[in-house]
Amino acid sequence: MSNFPYPFFIIICTIFIRYSFSQSTDIIFRWNNVDTLIRDKEIDSDDAVDSISMYVTLTIKLCKKMGMNFTSRDNWVFPMSDLSKTSYRDNGFDYRDEDFDYFQGAEFYGHPAHDIFILDADSNAIEDSTGKHVNAVAMVSGVIITAYGRWKMGDFGRAGNYINLFDPKSKGIFYYSHLDSVFVRSGDIVKAGDVIGLVGRTGRKALFGKTHVHIGYYKIIDGYPKPIDILKDLYNAEKRFRNKY
Repeated sequence: MSNFPYPFFIIICTIFIRYSFSQSTDIIFRWNNVDTLIRDKEIDSDDAVDSISMYVTLTIKLCKKMGMNFTSRDNWVFPMSDLSKTSYRDNGFDYRDEDFDYFQGAEFYGHPAHDIFILDADSNAIEDSTGKHVNAVAMVSGVIITAYGRWKMGDFGRAGNYINLFDPKSKGIFYYSHLDSVFVRSGDIVKAGDVIGLVGRTGRKALFGKTHVHIGYYKIIDGYPKPIDILKDLYNAEKRFRNKY
């Protein structure tokens, strides 16, 4: 039998695991820092592109190393659960990306996303038919890059509480905003369908509007997040959601 002290062996293994985990999550924290600088317009766009390109490669390697099951596009999950009726702003024709640039930061132009409303006549962020909050869920299995949940009444922020979820399969970012609550943190690994927050009306642009999830998708091409219209994907995901429940 080895004379190597068993408790000491456990301690060494624990330190190694924590160190490896720390190295991995450090990649995401650094990406989150860059994303925050972009939001606040405190970084040169060329530097941001180089950083994002690097972090995409490193994050995909991390996901593969962890054995993550990637989500194919035909299995994308509807971004809300525990709700009855939905409606789309302007019947889905609210998507506008002509004047948008990801590096415009928090005060961007256009509307490169879709707003999906819940049934909430009194605008209290509670679904009328269920009497409960509506969950915001991960459309894919991936990594939470940015999770901001500190918005308060009177804050100037346009998006309110928001989340950026990186999809290693499609190399894109799902952007959720105006959330009532955020349940995840930067660096969290989520599976498709996991609850990541609650649908709401936070942010300057939604405070006096209807309760909804604002969902956008940015395909990352050579470090540049390019907005893509995913209306058909949302319709298909909602159809699967309705058929299931």
